[in-house]
Amino acid sequence: MNSGMKSETKAILKYSVKEILAEEPYHLMELFRNEYGYDIPETIDTVEDMRMAGKLLGRLANSYSYLMQLSSYAKLDVRTARRDKNNKQKVEDAIDRKNVIDTFGEAVGLKYKAISRMLTIKQQINEELKMTDGR
Repeated sequence: MNSGMKSETKAILKYSVKEILAEEPYHLMELFRNEYGYDIPETIDTVEDMRMAGKLLGRLANSYSYLMQLSSYAKLDVRTARRDKNNKQKVEDAIDRKNVIDTFGEAVGLKYKAISRMLTIKQQINEELKMTDGR
């Protein structure tokens, strides 16, 4: 293996908060994309689709909570970098890390809302079908 290359990348959840806040912003973005790039279903048609959507909602809720906690740590890290009068690059990297965390938090939150809405619509359709008895 080339000594200049990183070995296998570990999952973001294996990193400590301190390690995350020291990570290079571009690499952090890749780590988050790998961890939080959940595909959401285009439709929910079957009972199995509903079951999978329910599991995904749980995963997304946990991810959102974790990302919001990280965002708070990142905000403190930005403030500390400014207060300690770090060089401009260190301050900008801290700001970029917070932006990466916030962007993925927003994306996870949006996916949660989309799946939740899809489930609500599916339930409403099913209720209408029961009321009309398929007529």
